[in-house]
Amino acid sequence: MSENVQCHKELEKLASSFSLRHETVKKLDSPSEVPDDVSVLFLLSVSDDVKQSLLDTATLLIYTPRNEHFGIVPLEAMLNGVPVLAANEGGPLETVVEGETGWLRDVKDTAAWTAVMQNVLQSTKNDPAALLKMGEAGQERVMEKFSKRKMALNLNYCLDELRKVRRAPMVNVLVATGVVATCIAVPLGIFLMYALFYVLENEGKVDDFLSKQASSFSMKHAQATASASL
Repeated sequence: MSENVQCHKELEKLASSFSLRHETVKKLDSPSEVPDDVSVLFLLSVSDDVKQSLLDTATLLIYTPRNEHFGIVPLEAMLNGVPVLAANEGGPLETVVEGETGWLRDVKDTAAWTAVMQNVLQSTKNDPAALLKMGEAGQERVMEKFSKRKMALNLNYCLDELRKVRRAPMVNVLVATGVVATCIAVPLGIFLMYALFYVLENEGKVDDFLSKQASSFSMKHAQATASASL
């Protein structure tokens, strides 16, 4: 996508502005292949093995997308016991618990994000047990709330609730429709009949109208009888 390409270019430019050596790799077989003097590594494609290796050695996952509908990445990190720093909007509001499994911060408040990252780096030296506890809490949350079994049970519950909603049988709907149609059609027919006779009577033609109808019926009946005789 063009926006991804543009974002990558902007990140490279930002890394250079801080005098950080960076490298972009399309495919990486192992993190050990990265030179030691590379501070920032941009991976354009991440295999499952490399992703797992990175999560196994990570101290903090920083998740920056805005308006994310759910986002599987924070769950992957939490399942591996890695605390998550994410935007306080969208999917992370459901997956990440502030202060328990990670931190939620406003994406516009860069100082707040920086403070969390600094605290985590200090905790790796001063209080590693706190990070370990947070990682364990993340694992428990994923297994309790977002495992395949739990989500399947939630889906079944929603379907059961939908089945409990009472709906009018189709027969009742058809009967009601017929009654309404009859209530409209009958009065309308009677009104039109009286209107017709009213107009004819005012014009003095009601007798002529009935006579013509009777004569027409007699002629048709006579023609039908003659045709049958032949």
